[in-house]
Amino acid sequence: MESRRFAGKTAIVTGGNRGIGRAIAERLAGEGADVMIVARSQTSIAEAVDAITATGGRAWGHPADVTKTDELSLAVETASSRWPKIDVLVNNAGIAHETPFLDVSETEWDTVLATNLKAPFYLSQLVASRMVSTGGGVILHIASIDASGANGPFVTYNAAKAGLLGLSRTMAVELAQHSIRVNCVSPGFTRTEMTVETTPPGLMDYMLHRFDRVPLRRLVEPSEVAAACAYLASDDAQAVTGTNFTVDGGLSADLYVFATFPDSERE
Repeated sequence: MESRRFAGKTAIVTGGNRGIGRAIAERLAGEGADVMIVARSQTSIAEAVDAITATGGRAWGHPADVTKTDELSLAVETASSRWPKIDVLVNNAGIAHETPFLDVSETEWDTVLATNLKAPFYLSQLVASRMVSTGGGVILHIASIDASGANGPFVTYNAAKAGLLGLSRTMAVELAQHSIRVNCVSPGFTRTEMTVETTPPGLMDYMLHRFDRVPLRRLVEPSEVAAACAYLASDDAQAVTGTNFTVDGGLSADLYVFATFPDSERE
């Protein structure tokens, strides 16, 4: 029997128009939620909404730039005018910027932090205020395994995702008295459109089927991240708050570097 854990419930998913966010929106809608997709592109929002409704789900879109607080306020007001309460918020929208630490400009720093950390803070504050008055809810932040370690020249991204972990824990402690649960989900290397578009075919095949650095030897699928979100947002996780749920195929658990040494150095 198909699970309907979110029948009669509502959910806002930022960046729900593509990638992991779209998979989350589809999973929540597939389990009965009425989903509001918030993103900048009206065209891609419409595509995601059409895909969900074509399979019998309920979804609608609201275009907004998450770095603009007035647009986030309008998004929450719009959701509240349509729904009696907001049950789930998923802060998924995010950007990455590849620049070495010594070369990062103030503008680059501000742009990434505004999208990846300030927006989740502000939107969560708006939604949590509503949840307090309507009996509680669930807030999820999509962080990353990069919150726990450096992963290339992405200092702005890494710092913002680490900030989400601290934000989530503090929110969880303060909001528990209002029956609001708050958790992070941290994906590892995931097969998103961006990954496919920027990876040569041969390397993509390796990452999909023989990814030696990852214990499960493959990329994570967006649907697998969505499944973790659905669990944490559901009543199945009623006692879970303040956690960071890692979905990375075992990558961050593996500190065994010997296997990566050149064969000539292992003898």
